[in-house]
Amino acid sequence: MISSRGTARSAVVLLAVAALAGCTGAGAGTETPDGPPSPTSSAVAALTDPDSLRATGTAVVSGDVTLTAWPSVGVVVGPPDEDGAVALTVPLPQIEDATASVLPVATLVPPPGATLEVLGDDSALVRGDDGGVLAALGVPVLGGDAVGAGLDLQVAARDDGTLSWSVVRPVLTDGTVDADPSPAGTVTAVVAASALRSATWADRDDEGGLSLAVVPAAWARTGGLAAEEALWAQLVAQVPEAGTTGVRDQLTCHTIGAPDKESWNLEPWRPDVGLLATLAARCNPE
Repeated sequence: MISSRGTARSAVVLLAVAALAGCTGAGAGTETPDGPPSPTSSAVAALTDPDSLRATGTAVVSGDVTLTAWPSVGVVVGPPDEDGAVALTVPLPQIEDATASVLPVATLVPPPGATLEVLGDDSALVRGDDGGVLAALGVPVLGGDAVGAGLDLQVAARDDGTLSWSVVRPVLTDGTVDADPSPAGTVTAVVAASALRSATWADRDDEGGLSLAVVPAAWARTGGLAAEEALWAQLVAQVPEAGTTGVRDQLTCHTIGAPDKESWNLEPWRPDVGLLATLAARCNPE
């Protein structure tokens, strides 16, 4: 289930680019010669209720938010960076059925009372029971031998608030599944509760008025739609007067066109001209 808002924003972002151009887990598994134990596809598919998944999966902790990755076989959670973001790496399952086209990789479970919302670029938000953003899950990427193997990553939100990762194997013209290559490799994504380092007002009368210097967390600069949503939610919570559509478009413009800039200067006094015009003006509409 993909967020319609996320899908729409993804389409705008694609147009925008054109405009700018002018812990290790525990569990039983089978040892593989090139890495940690790998779950079997049937083990991943044996879904149970979220509470059971939390009890048997691997905890993925960032700040005050704990996700669970299930099954835990071979799962690795990296150390937190300076912003508290962690990298979650899940191995692809071993093939049991050579004719299977879709192989479940993992189920990701939010904290009790929360849900995972998938956005248009396959990143996801952790939302609390009030709808607020608690954390974000960056765009998942295939790694290892899976790169270039013709596999597609499938991300889906479930009705119980969990999220699933699966890989889709190539189907040949005769309708059979391409059993070679095997889906060896991993899926990796960043999990983070904090997207904003600082937001500081400065008076820039020479340019037109107050300017808000926003410093995103390192992961949030390239974390996709979920990173932007989390950053915006935390920015507005800290600086409510910045919560206008014009400022939001300036923020999106910086995520697309200036992700490496030390700080993103957002100015509420600038006109609200829409995202495409903001992009055309290089984030500084007049």
